[in-house]
Amino acid sequence: MRALSRERLPKIVTRATFGVVLVAAISVAVVAETTSSSSAGGGHASLLAHKVHQRVNHFNVGATHSPKLLRMLRGPRRRARAAGKGPLQGTASRDAVQGTGARDPLQGVDVAAYQHPNGENINWSGAAKSGIQFAAVKATEGTYYRNPYALSDLAEAKAAGLSVFAYVFAIPNGNGGSASAAAQADYLLRYLSSAGGSPPPIMLDIEYNPYGTECYGLSQPAMRSWVAQFSREILAKTGEDPVIYGPIFWWKDCTGGTSRFAQFPLWVPDYTTARRPQITPGWSNYSFWQYSSAGTVRGIHAPGNTDLDQLNPAVIPLLDPGSQASAAGASVDLQIRLADPVAGQNVSYSAAGLPPGLSISPAGQITGWPAATGTYSPTVSVSGSAGQSGSVTFGWTVSPGVNTGSTGLVQLDLGSMCLTVPGDGSANNTPAEIKACSGTSAQTWTYAQDDSLRINNQCLTIPAADQGAVLKLEPCASMAAQQWHPVFPRGLNPALGGRNMALVNPWSGMCLADPGSSENNGTKVVLWPCNGYKNQSWTLPPGPVMSGIAGMCLDDSGDLAADQTKADIWSCNGSAAQAWQAQADGTVRINGKCLDVAGGAKTGDSPVDLFSCNGSQAQQWRLVPAGSGVMLVNPGSGMCLADPTDATVNGTQLVINPCTTSDPGMSWRVS
Repeated sequence: MRALSRERLPKIVTRATFGVVLVAAISVAVVAETTSSSSAGGGHASLLAHKVHQRVNHFNVGATHSPKLLRMLRGPRRRARAAGKGPLQGTASRDAVQGTGARDPLQGVDVAAYQHPNGENINWSGAAKSGIQFAAVKATEGTYYRNPYALSDLAEAKAAGLSVFAYVFAIPNGNGGSASAAAQADYLLRYLSSAGGSPPPIMLDIEYNPYGTECYGLSQPAMRSWVAQFSREILAKTGEDPVIYGPIFWWKDCTGGTSRFAQFPLWVPDYTTARRPQITPGWSNYSFWQYSSAGTVRGIHAPGNTDLDQLNPAVIPLLDPGSQASAAGASVDLQIRLADPVAGQNVSYSAAGLPPGLSISPAGQITGWPAATGTYSPTVSVSGSAGQSGSVTFGWTVSPGVNTGSTGLVQLDLGSMCLTVPGDGSANNTPAEIKACSGTSAQTWTYAQDDSLRINNQCLTIPAADQGAVLKLEPCASMAAQQWHPVFPRGLNPALGGRNMALVNPWSGMCLADPGSSENNGTKVVLWPCNGYKNQSWTLPPGPVMSGIAGMCLDDSGDLAADQTKADIWSCNGSAAQAWQAQADGTVRINGKCLDVAGGAKTGDSPVDLFSCNGSQAQQWRLVPAGSGVMLVNPGSGMCLADPTDATVNGTQLVINPCTTSDPGMSWRVS
């Protein structure tokens, strides 16, 4: 999971920790649909009044979950059930099911309009006194229903000291409303925003279709895509991943049991007297367990019909990934995993001592390109809210990078000058200079896998991290003083003259520069604070654009030069179809064409292809530092070049999507 804000939650629970599976009692007494917003502080409306506006094909709106799910949980497919007994009878103790952790599980409920019979208010203070510590509230269904009690329930439960969550009952086929995942996410967020302030954590309740076929008529790939689109929309609008509600058999039937969302918190429904629940296919563990729909809770006017849930408070053991070995500059993609399938999924990772150039996401994915040789002993730690923690230490050896890469001219965006070695020399401490481009061997550099600039078996090196230091040739050692990262300097205005490709040394934080913007042959290049001017703007030789997903590269599908040829992801192979060049004018080119957002689109999931270079914003790409790589930001849309599913499937169409620094499918190494 990504790093999340915690301000709105009690100390005992963090927002990243709670995953919510929300299974509630379903009544045959249906509740009305409403398409109007409820005011943030408005009183409870009478259910009887809403029944006047009820629509027959939306009978599920007042309930927490589909009646089909309730039948599944109580039916013959279950290995055991709670026999209609709610372990929580006005108290927080559980007799039938105990957690596996050292401390008592935290108790919670989820509610909808059904828990307000005849317009009765829920007494959240009474629920808190009985031991309830969190509450999930159904806010919307599809794009046609808003629970008239949701905003007041969220506010009053929070005021009573509970952690609160809001969820949408998803309708992937629309059922009279929009079927779009983004539309249903936005419908939920707009309703929550009417209360003012930031929304609570969001949950996606996606389960048995209450109005028709089990999977809403969608194929498994289409259902996976729907969940992914909803999740991206929530992340883009709130900065946080949603919790996934995962009914076990529905998830298997309708998504194929995919593990694509295993980094998201899971709330699993399983009515059983066993000591732990069955886990939804695709996850190795769970965050919350919904263990009964037959609870009686003080303050909630639905005796014997309230959902009961608990937090999994287990300690968090990690699998030892074993000793790692990498070459400097080679792409790394290592997922740290939990060892115990009953450990909490709602965790956040951090690391200390990683090789320079690598970083870890909050979901435990280590990516990047090691920048310096050596032997390291990183420690990865994981933490959860209820005192959960764990760590693992392992070895990592980084060997010198392979002396291969894109080869050719390193050209200055000023006066047709090129980076040159005087006399085509190779002696230690030979200074580098600029000279009119001629294409000779004295100007033929290799941008190697370890981000070094190599010529004549030597590397362009910083003798000291001092402004104005003259750059010289020294033996290659895959060290930070020999690293050069092509980026668009953050916050600098292209109108200053420099356009895209500054070469930044990560050790000093300064740029390769032509001092004084000289156009004189023999001018020595120096280290200088990055300023965005043309005397710091360079174009590297054509070469691969490597994804943060190990082994994958930006690819010209079919090595074609035709307009509208798709840009895709493909296994790195060094072919002409992967020989890209990021130019000083902000374009990324191959085969005489420019990387282009099709039709100049500005919305997420818009495809990226090749098109004749025309100077439009659809063909502009800013290289913005992100972790150990860069994001390719299209300024026309404000979005980033992305592998939409973080796929390793050759031929996957690339798109633009809202920029996410922790997503390896948006991280690139540009040569």
